[in-house]
Amino acid sequence: MIPKPHKRGTAPRAQVWDWLARCFISFGGIGIIAAVLGIFFFILAEAWPLFRSPEVTTKKAHQVAGPFAIGLDPYYQTAYAVGPQGVDLLRLEDGQVISRQQPAELAGRQVTAAQRGPNDVLALGTDDGHLLLAQVGFQLDYSSGQRQVVPQFAVERLVAVDPAGEPLMQVAFRARDDGRSAVAAVTASGRLVVQIAEQQQGLLGPGERQARQYELTADLAGKPTQVLVDGRIRQVLVGTDQGQVCEWRLGAVGQGPAFVECIVVAETAVSALAYALGEVSLVVGDAAGHVSTWFKVEEDGQRSYRKIHTLAPHAAAVTHIAASARDKQFLTADATGALALHHLTSEQTIFQRPGESPVTALVFAPKADGFLALGQDGWLRRFALDHPHPEISAAVLFAPIWYEGYGGREYVWQSTGGTDEFEPKLSLVPLILGTAKGTFYSMLFALPLAILAAIYTAEFASRRVQGLVKPCVEVMASLPSVILGFLAGLWLAPLLESHLLGTLLLLPAVPVVVMAAAWAWQYAPEAGVRQVARVGEIYVLAAVTLLAVWLAYALGPVFEERAFDGHFLRWLRQDAGVGYDQRNCLVVGFAMGFAVVPLIFTICEDALSSVPAHLRAGSLALGATPWQTAIRVVLPMALPGIFSATMIGLGRAIGETMIVLMATGNTPIMDWNIFNGMRTISANIAVELPEAPHQGTLYRVLFLSGLLLFTITFCINSLAEIVRQRLRDKYNRL
Repeated sequence: MIPKPHKRGTAPRAQVWDWLARCFISFGGIGIIAAVLGIFFFILAEAWPLFRSPEVTTKKAHQVAGPFAIGLDPYYQTAYAVGPQGVDLLRLEDGQVISRQQPAELAGRQVTAAQRGPNDVLALGTDDGHLLLAQVGFQLDYSSGQRQVVPQFAVERLVAVDPAGEPLMQVAFRARDDGRSAVAAVTASGRLVVQIAEQQQGLLGPGERQARQYELTADLAGKPTQVLVDGRIRQVLVGTDQGQVCEWRLGAVGQGPAFVECIVVAETAVSALAYALGEVSLVVGDAAGHVSTWFKVEEDGQRSYRKIHTLAPHAAAVTHIAASARDKQFLTADATGALALHHLTSEQTIFQRPGESPVTALVFAPKADGFLALGQDGWLRRFALDHPHPEISAAVLFAPIWYEGYGGREYVWQSTGGTDEFEPKLSLVPLILGTAKGTFYSMLFALPLAILAAIYTAEFASRRVQGLVKPCVEVMASLPSVILGFLAGLWLAPLLESHLLGTLLLLPAVPVVVMAAAWAWQYAPEAGVRQVARVGEIYVLAAVTLLAVWLAYALGPVFEERAFDGHFLRWLRQDAGVGYDQRNCLVVGFAMGFAVVPLIFTICEDALSSVPAHLRAGSLALGATPWQTAIRVVLPMALPGIFSATMIGLGRAIGETMIVLMATGNTPIMDWNIFNGMRTISANIAVELPEAPHQGTLYRVLFLSGLLLFTITFCINSLAEIVRQRLRDKYNRL
């Protein structure tokens, strides 16, 4: 009986296994794509809030007495308002007055001006030329199970400011912990009066308090409109109706103020004057509605105020400026009651809103999460502000900014400072340049070495040499980056510094010696050539290269002694004006190039080896030399693979972290000097992220820089793949 033949085709069991394999491979591929997209969207979600628009919410308004000054506690629960007879302490939730403070010192007097100073110190100017100093404090009470803010009011002292007894229409008061204080006031007749006071120290403790008044009206070309005293009590600034700001230096009590200069800041009267946080920048508002910031810049050996930023103007005269105690934001109000929020560093106006009544007092919440505006109609209007990253804009990240204390616009990365008044400098340009700089120098070292080594190994080396070179180079790829960075920073950097000139001589010495040896090789005895060829020319080439290296380092000290008097580094720094850091781009080029070479070499060698052997045979049969065959036949066919290897090596160099972190000074500077360090995006993330407050501005900027690095790498790889495919299609038709 003849058995029935099996049906042709794939067995059912094999079909099942094929289906499972396809599903498994598809699932793995989709999973990888999903993981990459997940990482991308996570980074994007962390960085996106940097560019979110601010949200301003109007809260319930309350009728209060005023209209001279207002303030509030850090928790935005209680506030106070200064009126002609005293100070009202009120609860913001319902507008109920907790207490009305009418100090005995105000009996028979009325408040005509008020200033709210740091730490809620109130300076109340009266109609008889006196200044009442008081302190508003806030205590927390949890006796009811919830947080309650209890405001307290205490009078410190009454100071006679104007001997003539005129009403004080503008006042500015500042005091230091050592007892020194200063008051600047403008009287009803337009006189400018300054009082300087100091606490004398006796043998048994604080002694008598000395104070002296000075009138500075004669130094002004116009009438004073605004006054300011800085926190260190070193200067008095006065705005005038002629558009000028005049400055006096404050000395000891017996010396008196010294006039410095008057500068023109506006074409109309100065109607508002205030310091931004840190008291370096001066915010000026004028009667035409213009808003600008100024700080001192050194020119020709002298420091003078100069306009730095111009903000969006108001439609009417600027009447009030309130600076944030948390960052470089400040509020402005005009004569119609319109409000605007600005940021000094980013030079942007965050929002503008029309007013309901002319503003008589304005204050920023201590946590920058809201503000109060007291209208001429007696209504205290509350606003909640949600804008956690006001200092970020496209210009701050990618354009030059004029920072406080700098002589011009610059790209700067400096995320932290010694005080809370520090102005963050978050330009990504130095990091982008540092990444490009490190990548360029490492590829400059690695690319020629890796490609030429791959060509030699694939086309000219014997099988014995191939079996030795390729595994050794591939083992190099397994070295951890941290080990390479450690060796580069602690061993290679000092070595290069002590033998810098010899290292620089390697560039001409090695090619010249190798080419000279190649020229001499053609005149060598034929028997010797055959003997060497039997062993391998690579060993002769290695010996010649080592000889060239020895020659360069041997001639380095001799050349340094004769040409630079034995001090090449001193000549480089002082005469050539080139900076030198021990951990610099030269070190990074060697170390990171050493890490990139195995990757490029392996892929290039595989691409060259995969070129069909019949193409080589045909070329050699037509009379081409092995070198001509390698360059004109094999290399073009392997060009797509070589290009892919270059792009993969470039991506590795761009994203390298530990080598750059350990082998450079990690300073975000803006130059291409090979003897200076740099800071790359990846190294910056590694350094800054552990110390960045969660979801703070620095935290999100670091994620933004990571997103930028992700995008750059993706674009480079995509472009490389397009070019590779076109090269592959081109040479496949040959």
